[in-house]
Amino acid sequence: MGLPLAWLLVRLMPFRFWSTWLGEAAPGEADPPATPETQAAYDVGWAVRTTNRTVGGRYTCLMQAMAAQWMLSRRHVPTSLVLGTLTERGEDNQLVIKAHAWLKVNGRTVLGDTGERFTAVSSYVRRHPQPVED
Repeated sequence: MGLPLAWLLVRLMPFRFWSTWLGEAAPGEADPPATPETQAAYDVGWAVRTTNRTVGGRYTCLMQAMAAQWMLSRRHVPTSLVLGTLTERGEDNQLVIKAHAWLKVNGRTVLGDTGERFTAVSSYVRRHPQPVED
């Protein structure tokens, strides 16, 4: 349900409406609090990427990062959804700005390859305390 919901929000609603659902806004590339749940984060990232490939790649990096962030939120895993840009020259020598989103857990990218090319513009951090064990 996460990927279709992300698709609807991104395609049909203004960013200001749903951006608050992404977490606490921070400039640049902010890291979420540390968590022992790194493997769960990689598993969720793999599941989202695999689902996207299965449906023909119709979901953007932002939609995938949103869905993975929501899935990890239900597992109480702190995340940082990072938005970045890249400016380069197009074929006609005009400047082209490209946008990209990636998801980080424990300072590591678990969804969306950042490479060295994109500059982080803002992050949306979701902090989740671990559930209390009885």
